[in-house]
Amino acid sequence: MWHHRGFRRLWAAATVDACGTWLLVMAVPVQVYAVTGSATSTGLALAVQALPAVLIGPWAGALTDRWPRRVVLVGANVAAALGVSILLVATSADRVGYVYLALAVENLAACFLRPALQAAIPAVVTDPADRASANALLATSHSALRICAPLAGTYLTAAGWFGAVVVVDVVSYLAAAAIAAGLPLPATTRLPGGALGLPVNPRPGAGTLDRPAGPHPGGTRLVDELRQGWRLVVHSRILAGLLAGSWLYWTANAALTALLVPFVVHRLDSSGQAVGYLVTGLGVGYLCGSAVSRTVLLRSPARTQLTISYALVGVCFLIMFSTSSLLVAVVAVTAAGLPGAVAGVATTHHVQNASPPWGRARVSATFMTSDATAAVIGALAAPALVAIAGLPTALITLSAAVLLAAATAAFLLPAESGPPT
Repeated sequence: MWHHRGFRRLWAAATVDACGTWLLVMAVPVQVYAVTGSATSTGLALAVQALPAVLIGPWAGALTDRWPRRVVLVGANVAAALGVSILLVATSADRVGYVYLALAVENLAACFLRPALQAAIPAVVTDPADRASANALLATSHSALRICAPLAGTYLTAAGWFGAVVVVDVVSYLAAAAIAAGLPLPATTRLPGGALGLPVNPRPGAGTLDRPAGPHPGGTRLVDELRQGWRLVVHSRILAGLLAGSWLYWTANAALTALLVPFVVHRLDSSGQAVGYLVTGLGVGYLCGSAVSRTVLLRSPARTQLTISYALVGVCFLIMFSTSSLLVAVVAVTAAGLPGAVAGVATTHHVQNASPPWGRARVSATFMTSDATAAVIGALAAPALVAIAGLPTALITLSAAVLLAAATAAFLLPAESGPPT
C-alpha cells in the first residue's frame, strides 16, 4: 500500500487527524474535573461527545453523499479545528460551558468526517484485496495511537499543559485538511435529475445490492435520502446482520466500560491506577489484532470472522470480570483486544464492500449513529442493572451479552458475503 499514492495521502490525513484526537480524548475529562471538581460535569462532557452522532449522524451521511468527498473532508477538519480551539478559554469552573460548546462543534464536524472517510477509502482503493490491506493498516496505526496518545495527553494535562494539548489537536486537524485537499477522489455518482436511486431486487444472502433504480418522486429531498440509508441496510442481508451484531456488541461494551472503575475498586480491590493497566493492555491487544486483520479478512467470510471474534471477546470478558486478580484481568483484556480489533476492521471492511458507491456515506453514518446510540444505552443500562442485580451479576450478564452478539452474527449474516461493488 505504500506504493499507492492516493492511499498514502489518505492514510496520512487520517493518522494525523487521529493523533490529535487521541491526545485529547482523556485530557478533556481530566481538565474538566480539575477545574470543576465535579464528576457530574465530567460525565456531561462525555455525553456531549456522543450526542451529535445520535441526533445528526444520519442527516450528515445523506448530506455527505450529496457533496464532493474532498470538500467534506477538508471542511469538516477545519470546522473541528475551530471547535477545538474554543477549549483554550476553558480555564476556570465558570467557563466550563465553553468545553461543552467546543466538544459539540468538534463532534458535529466528526459526524461528517467519519462517513466521508469511510466512503473515500473504497473510492481511492478500488481493489478489494488492497482495500483489506488499507483498512488493516489504518486500524494498526490508530491502535498504536490509542496506546500512547491518551497517556501523553493525560500526563501533559495533569502537568498543567492542557493548552498545549489543545494546540496540537488544532494543528492536527488543519494538517489533515491540507493533506486531504490533494486527495485524488472521483465525483460522487448521481442519477439523472440529481436523484440518488434506491436498490432493486436484493438477492437473498448477497452482500451487495443490484443496480440503483431510476429517479422517484421526492428523491432529491434530504429526508428521502435519509430514508434511503436505512433502506440500504434493511434490504441487504449482510448490512442488516452487521448492524445488529455491532449494536449488541457495542451496547455491552459501553456498559462494561461504564462499570470498569467500580470493577477495579470493588472486585480487584485496587486503585485507579489499575484502570490504566487495563486500558493499555486493551490497546496492545488492539494493535496486535489490527496487524493480523488483513489475513483474516482475505481468508474467511464475514459470518465466520465476526461470529468467532465476538465469541472470543465474550469469553475473555467472562474471564476478566469474574476474576479478583489484577494480573488475570490484564491478560484477559489484552487477549480480548485482538479479536475486538478484528471485529472492528471486519465490520468497516464489509460495510464498505456491501454499500453502493452513491450511498456509502449514508450507510456509514447509519452505523455511526447505531454505535453512538449503543454507547448511550449501554452507559445508562449499566448502573440500572447494578442497582437491580448487583455488580458481580451485572458484569457477568453484560459479558455474556457479547456472546449474544456472536450468535446474532452467526444467525443473520450470509454464509458468503458476495462480491463487492
